Amino acid sequence: MFNFGRRKKVNQNDEVFQEIEKIVHTLDDDGNGRIRIVDLEAALQRFDETGRLKPEKNNQVKNFITSLKTKGDRIDGDVFLQIMLERQKQIKLSFEEIDLNKDGVVDPIELAKAFSRLKIVLTKKNLMKIVEVLDQDKDFQITFSEWQTYFRFSPSTELEASLRLWRRGVQLDTINEQQLPTSYTEKELESGFYARHFIAGALSGMVSRTVTAPLDRLKIYMQAMGKRKLFKTATTLYGEGGGGVSGVRSFWRGNGIAVFKMTPEMALRQGIFETFRELRGDYDEIIISPVTNKELFGLGCLSGFIAQTFIYPLEVLKTQAAMRTTGQYSSILDLIRKLHQSEGWRVFYRGYLANSLGVLPACGIDFAFYEYLRRIYREKCTSLEEPSIWALTVISNVSALAAMYVSYPLYLIRTRQQYQIVPENILEMMGKIWRIDGWRGFYFGSLPNLIKVLPASTVAYLTFEYFSSLFDIDG
Repeated sequence: MFNFGRRKKVNQNDEVFQEIEKIVHTLDDDGNGRIRIVDLEAALQRFDETGRLKPEKNNQVKNFITSLKTKGDRIDGDVFLQIMLERQKQIKLSFEEIDLNKDGVVDPIELAKAFSRLKIVLTKKNLMKIVEVLDQDKDFQITFSEWQTYFRFSPSTELEASLRLWRRGVQLDTINEQQLPTSYTEKELESGFYARHFIAGALSGMVSRTVTAPLDRLKIYMQAMGKRKLFKTATTLYGEGGGGVSGVRSFWRGNGIAVFKMTPEMALRQGIFETFRELRGDYDEIIISPVTNKELFGLGCLSGFIAQTFIYPLEVLKTQAAMRTTGQYSSILDLIRKLHQSEGWRVFYRGYLANSLGVLPACGIDFAFYEYLRRIYREKCTSLEEPSIWALTVISNVSALAAMYVSYPLYLIRTRQQYQIVPENILEMMGKIWRIDGWRGFYFGSLPNLIKVLPASTVAYLTFEYFSSLFDIDG
């Protein structure tokens, strides 16, 4: 695969530690042994000489300082130096884990094997970009000094967490839930990282969905009822709810089911995704990324399709609950009973075909456009650091919006089929919408969906960060 000459290098890690020690002593201007956090952060940002862009360096150092979980605005200088010394030891262990032949340097082949063992999808081109970033003297060999220089301010010193910097970012549930499940390594599954990550994602999604539930109900109502103005629809729902507090509460109808269905759907998608990924074949430690992005995309679509099939009755119940009038049903069980009495079990799969047809283009465009925007973003930077969570959120929203507007007509048809009294097939409904409202008829209700993007992603981000910290996901 690669053919590089090798020569022994001299590590300079002690000099790096001595430089940090000098910074700490300089900041301790009053000689009491304690230094201000803001001064330490600024000094470490100036000390970072990895070639990253300034915002990127500032972000990593800031995250590193946060990971120290200090109390107050100062930190004991000796305690900080002890932390850095311990981190140096841990980074050394990570480096030695990659250095398979124990000659003190890591070459591209050894780095490739490290990625492969962690089942991280990586092309040869991206591997060489990573080597180029780490290898400061450009001789295709990475010393411990070079490795430590790059990772010394990472929130975690573990090898897996370090390499995870280059793995595909997680998209938060903000638009249409069509994003691919995340690949987890065996160590992450065994250590409980997956469980904590899953719970944090589920909780943040629930909070985000609840906060933006009024916009979701407006969207469903406008999809089902046809041409209506946003403000007029909001006034109608408020008045139908009885006005006052009851009128405001009516905007959250159907939210309970929407929140309830999120967790089993996420669990099904992740479980099906992992099962099919394992059935696809084991990972060869010599070949990089035997499972391609296209195959991962296919597995993501398949897992989403199967998961949707199992939880689809909850989609129907969510629509019916959002469209119900005050006092129409005494409870969810009453809603289920009356729907079953009307048409039997088939009523719970109204609109299933339109929904299934919408999943594939939504997944395809969302995934492909997300990866394209993410790659363009990274190519503008001088390193292969993942974009910040804010940048990933923006990229995710843009790709999800593109997917939504392509698939929206099918989702609108699905909603109308779920709610309609006299069932119509897809072609009949498409013709009817076109005759009455033209192409605009296929996008009724898309405005509330567009409006909810920013608050949904912001709330999802903030709550995910909170639960990540609570569950120690980044540690």
